[in-house]
Amino acid sequence: DAVLGIPSFRFVPLTYQLFARIDGASAADCMGSQGSNGEDIFQAALRKIVKKICIDHPYHGIIQLIALANGNNVGEEGAMRNSSEFLDNVGNSKVIAAEGILKDLRKEKSYVSSLVDSYQTLIASYIELAMFPTKNMLKSNPKKTKGFPLSAAYGTGNGDRSKGGIPSLDRCFAKTKSGRGQSPLSCPACILTKPPEIRPGADYGEGKEDPIGAERISNFRPTFDVTETGIHRPKIIICEGTKGGKYKQLVKGEDDIRQDAIMEQVFTTVNALLRQRGASKNVHDSETKHDELIETRSLSNAASRQLRIATYNIVPLSPASGVLEWVNDTAPFGDYLSDKKKDPGAHSKYYPGEWGSLLCRKLLSEEKKNKRAIFDKICKHFSPCFRYFFIEKFSHDIQAWHAAKMLYTRSCAVNSIVGHVLGIGDRHTHNILIHQKTGEVVHIDFGIVFEQGKSLPTPETVPFRLTRDIVDGMGPTGVEGAFTTAAEATTKVLRENSSSLLTILSAVVADPLYKWSVSPVKARQRQVAARGDEEEDQMEGTITYGNGSNLIKANDGEDLQVENENEGASRALKKIERKLQGYEDGIAAGEIKSVEGQVQLLINAARDADNLCVLFPGWAPWI
Repeated sequence: DAVLGIPSFRFVPLTYQLFARIDGASAADCMGSQGSNGEDIFQAALRKIVKKICIDHPYHGIIQLIALANGNNVGEEGAMRNSSEFLDNVGNSKVIAAEGILKDLRKEKSYVSSLVDSYQTLIASYIELAMFPTKNMLKSNPKKTKGFPLSAAYGTGNGDRSKGGIPSLDRCFAKTKSGRGQSPLSCPACILTKPPEIRPGADYGEGKEDPIGAERISNFRPTFDVTETGIHRPKIIICEGTKGGKYKQLVKGEDDIRQDAIMEQVFTTVNALLRQRGASKNVHDSETKHDELIETRSLSNAASRQLRIATYNIVPLSPASGVLEWVNDTAPFGDYLSDKKKDPGAHSKYYPGEWGSLLCRKLLSEEKKNKRAIFDKICKHFSPCFRYFFIEKFSHDIQAWHAAKMLYTRSCAVNSIVGHVLGIGDRHTHNILIHQKTGEVVHIDFGIVFEQGKSLPTPETVPFRLTRDIVDGMGPTGVEGAFTTAAEATTKVLRENSSSLLTILSAVVADPLYKWSVSPVKARQRQVAARGDEEEDQMEGTITYGNGSNLIKANDGEDLQVENENEGASRALKKIERKLQGYEDGIAAGEIKSVEGQVQLLINAARDADNLCVLFPGWAPWI
């Protein structure tokens, strides 16, 4: 009763973790439980909380519940790479429990009942599009990537609900002249990638009007595009809102994006900590000592220095599909610098006589013994040139140029420190986007986290990406000045709020729907895919990855787990806690570093040529 007395909006930020723990007997059995079994009591209370979230905050809760109910939907023959793992973790009991709660919600007399139906129809249509294979469509014209009709991605009835099939997205809410068949859903859903702000008073318009600060779905453009690259070629669609907004979305299939969604959740928490630290510190305390005052002023301006991580919305719809918010006006860091088909990159443009990235990759890949020598030679023939990005985009106004460069430098610092603490890896040049209008960096694709990069076939040896081109964009002072100051401020905030951060992370890493350990085959797949080669190396015989007590073996594609989820969660949290205390591996391991000492140690490790030269060539350490 005490838990149920807590306002429901307090639970909304943790819907992923709460909903993942739904399990056990039927809802009716749990609700009738009188306390003979502790697990039954827990499940009864949890179901009431989940139901209350969905009734009070339907635009935030119903989607997660439907996604859990879709737990067995992993595509044809387990198309998703982690399908068997996910099914083992979810189990039928969770799916049945989620379906039971949805059934109860349909009995509600409020607009929530209609909203459940709307979301289920909409999500089914999204999943159908996500799982549609594009190979046959692209065979006739491989170069065509735009303007495919949405109806072509739907089987029975070509997306026409009246013909017995799943409606295509553009027909979910479409009106018909006859008023029969495909009538619009009675209670339109909100834009999936632009949910409303959490309202403590649960005032979301009662289904009759748009929630404050948000839009409901009006329709979809009748065509979709596909990405130019990618293992599964995600689809790009345009969702139209009731207020006239146009929202570009990326629909992914045959991939589990839940981990990415959870990392965005953690980033949101970090941003809140940065804002609170900047707002709460009092720099005018007359009793503060001089040196403490300098530090306090530096840190209290965290908010004004725009210390934050750029986030975007990710909505898992099933274990093998989901929809992501398209980050407008951004482009991959590597696309600007490197040649792309017939379009020359900045390096070829400003240094036409130097080596290209393909040659650099080839040379580093072929050299097996003296990596450092060939890496130094590559650097002599490949000059950094990212400073020209700011000249090209912001030369019209010196103030705009300075603001963009500073925002770029500070966002690099925040992402670097937070990424290191969370052990985020795989930061190759296409997993970092640069905003064309602000200069801010946006990181994407968080398939390697919690130090999993150290278990890759070619282990990652740097704490974050701070290569020569990254530093070149910061201007003449490089990492000295704004970058170091912002990195120290971020580190200080994370240390001071380590208890809060670890509390959130403990719920995240102990999520029963996911195992955080990376398997050897999955690790191998990521680096082969990142390399971009058409020819994949074969895993011959038995290959050993890892070190010490964590040595594991993989034979002919076996997907083995290094450890169970409890051990992985405990180890990940312990590693994060040590970093927040000032401990680092390598030089002077075991010694607590000051904030300044820790930041400088990380900067040195990230720029060390001995570390960079042994990285996977697809990571492009020379850029």
